[in-house]
Amino acid sequence: MSTLSQETQKLPITAQIGSFLISLLVGLIVGVIVLGAGQFFLDANALTETGAALGITDKTSWYFTRSAGTVAYLLLALSTVWGLLLSSKIIKESVPAVLSLAMHNVLAWGALGMTALHIGALLFDSYYTYTLADLFIPFVGPYRPEWVGVGIIGFYLMFLTTLSFYWRKQLGQKRWRKLHYLTFVAFAAVTAHGVMAGTDSGSPRMLALFWGSGLLALFLTFYRILAGKEASRRRKTA
Repeated sequence: MSTLSQETQKLPITAQIGSFLISLLVGLIVGVIVLGAGQFFLDANALTETGAALGITDKTSWYFTRSAGTVAYLLLALSTVWGLLLSSKIIKESVPAVLSLAMHNVLAWGALGMTALHIGALLFDSYYTYTLADLFIPFVGPYRPEWVGVGIIGFYLMFLTTLSFYWRKQLGQKRWRKLHYLTFVAFAAVTAHGVMAGTDSGSPRMLALFWGSGLLALFLTFYRILAGKEASRRRKTA
């Protein structure tokens, strides 16, 4: 069992719950702080209109959900990449295990928190009328239901894989690891949702975000697979 897993399982249940709550709180705070960064990825017309509309208008919720969605995806991409860096042990020697794990938790819960804001803001949208069923049941919404549905499924998988860390001891290392592979499905689903349902997905900045994060995650995944095979070969020949 890895050092990271051993250190985590040594923590009492109260400390694990405390870590969970702190990670959630910090993730939400960080997400709110960087919410404005989402506007950087919006097209120039949206930025101009947003700057002109300093007060609350009928478009505010639309700008807010787009910004929150962008930041949520950015945090999810960072969480996925950080998780791959952890599992491939690239940062093992440079970052303490407890700190790297906490960082992974903050990014994951931050992504979930911003996704919740992204979803909630749609209830106040003035162009489409959304109900709670539209937002939580896949493939029934008024706007591009197939790709929004893929995003909803991705959100559920994000929540499941993030929450599963706190069941790690009960599930066992092997079962937990297999369950955690759903992170890749979640990332792919959310990426597809962003590309196909996002109104800004054709902008150069959003394309750079999607392609950059996707290719980086793909590269690290292949690196992890090859490094794992090499380590297994060395153990057999040792």
